[in-house]
Amino acid sequence: MRGRPPTRGRGSLRSASAAAVAERAAIAHSRRSLTVTAVSVVFGAAVVGLVLGIFDSDLFAVREVLVQSEDQSLAAEAAQRAEKLAFGTIWLLPMREIEGRIGGLPRAKAVRIDRDLPSTLTIVVEPRTPVAAVHQEDRFMVVDEAGVCMHWTGSVPEALPRVRIEAPSSLRVGGGLSERDVAMMNAVRSGLAETKLLDDASIDMTHPVRVEVWTADGVLGKLGNRELLAEKALLFGKLLHSLKEQGEAPLYIDLRVPSRPTFKRVD
Repeated sequence: MRGRPPTRGRGSLRSASAAAVAERAAIAHSRRSLTVTAVSVVFGAAVVGLVLGIFDSDLFAVREVLVQSEDQSLAAEAAQRAEKLAFGTIWLLPMREIEGRIGGLPRAKAVRIDRDLPSTLTIVVEPRTPVAAVHQEDRFMVVDEAGVCMHWTGSVPEALPRVRIEAPSSLRVGGGLSERDVAMMNAVRSGLAETKLLDDASIDMTHPVRVEVWTADGVLGKLGNRELLAEKALLFGKLLHSLKEQGEAPLYIDLRVPSRPTFKRVD
């Protein structure tokens, strides 16, 4: 006897129908989402294009470039570099070229751009501050606190300390002192500056184990190796002032052993 064919109940039919409806709803939602996304992309691209078109329009084309700096010779040098740049519009500037050509000048510490709408550009160049003149044969390299070599000079600018280093032949404009020389120079400078002995002083670092300083009036300070240079330079200044207050005329003060300083009087 044959069995009866299977029959579907009402519950199964309802479930299948609900699933089909849900699937069609999901497809419709997906299509709406894709449409909204496409419209957003097109609208966004149109806005970007409009903005770029405005920014790149002749209305904002750079027609005047001003170069300013506290250092007038640096401003003139930067202006010569600026003449060789194509600036385009005031909003779409060649910043990499500006930083490279003007910010890369040895005497330039930083560059700032000011915009005066619709077409004037002002380049403000912050100069480096010279802190010492490094001796090389019959000339000097002026350097800043970071040891950046700014320019050569035949005579030491007023009040700058003179510095001798171990390898002066390596000096070049736009280059820099070694990290060791920068650290030693600034350590000695800080100690002398705190005791007001830095102006026109001389610092000899040609032998890192025998660092010596001379004040503007010729008193020698034997600081020894590069350990605790700032502290020893400060102690040298304090001892020198104290000795002078007591009527002494020291030829030198020896601080190679900081805990047992000695001095010699002028004969």
